[in-house]
Amino acid sequence: MTAIGMRNRAGLWLPVLMLWVGLAVAGLLPVGTAQAQNFQGMLNRFIKAEELPGGVLLVSGPSGRNVVAAGVADRDAGTPMTTRSRFYVASVGKMATAVATLQLVEEGRLSFDAPVGGMVGTLPVDRIANVRTATLQQVLTHTSAIPDYLNERFSAASSERPDHVWTAAELLAFARGQKPPGKPGQVYDYSNSNYVLLGHVVETADGVPFAQALHRRIFDRAGMTATTVGAGNAKDPTLAHGYTEEDGDVSSYSWTAVTGDGPLVTTAEDLERFALALFREGLLLSPSMVERMKTPTDLETGYAMGLEIWEDRWGTAYGHTGSYDGFESEVRYYPDRQTVLVFLTNGNQVTDTDILDKAAAAVFATAN
Repeated sequence: MTAIGMRNRAGLWLPVLMLWVGLAVAGLLPVGTAQAQNFQGMLNRFIKAEELPGGVLLVSGPSGRNVVAAGVADRDAGTPMTTRSRFYVASVGKMATAVATLQLVEEGRLSFDAPVGGMVGTLPVDRIANVRTATLQQVLTHTSAIPDYLNERFSAASSERPDHVWTAAELLAFARGQKPPGKPGQVYDYSNSNYVLLGHVVETADGVPFAQALHRRIFDRAGMTATTVGAGNAKDPTLAHGYTEEDGDVSSYSWTAVTGDGPLVTTAEDLERFALALFREGLLLSPSMVERMKTPTDLETGYAMGLEIWEDRWGTAYGHTGSYDGFESEVRYYPDRQTVLVFLTNGNQVTDTDILDKAAAAVFATAN
């Protein structure tokens, strides 16, 4: 195009651009458009401030649904982040493990009050403190006092074998001989060992691999078609690669995680589907079991059965956070506002600022 042609085209578009700017300032843009621009700007600023490679933000409720992406999914390939990029979500996956376990309780195949040690089949749990006495409910609520396998010994071993797919037995071996934080039912102590055990409990009860059990019990029912246990094909172009400042691309450490403490690779939209299926649509658990799942213990009011609990000026929210090298995630559902918030990133923040606090303020303040 000639310079004259470019000037003519600019002249045609300038009044349109000024009109949209004026409408935005006046608050007269269509609600969806204005919201999308608001959340896109919020995510762009957050990614830059926290020095993150990229991220996805989802806000879905009565006032509208917006999913925005920013940054890059794969630095080497130059792949931009999209709203359908798949992330490792670390401990956010504990929600799915908890739901599968609670389904088995509803089916009468497991009991809250029974010791978890009797539910793990041939899994070697000798010399792992409190496994034989802690109940299923205590394991679900992190009041089992079972030591965490995620310690310095595991970190060292994992660094030497970044592509290794760790089994439940291999992971729990790192908890063997560790001093417990107390006695079952007397202390709250967040331990990933609890959910490794629960994943194996589900696998043993169903008689199929844990991944297959989650597909049948959770993914298929909720319509989570982009979700897998582990990443599967590492060359999948939809995968968001995880990065740290020190080591660069550390994706393999997370993509090979397949146990109950952090098994999922998924999208923001599939996590929205999970939250709605669980809390609003009744596709995964009965209403009474959902209420029990949401009920915390006296030892920790901020955690229930595979759920973190937020109390803020907007009300009560349920969900979970997840963090590992190269990935962070957060899901919240505000039942009184019927709103889902999801944030996924392929890096680690440099501050404790929570973008979902900002998103909640933006959507709920507008609604009020």
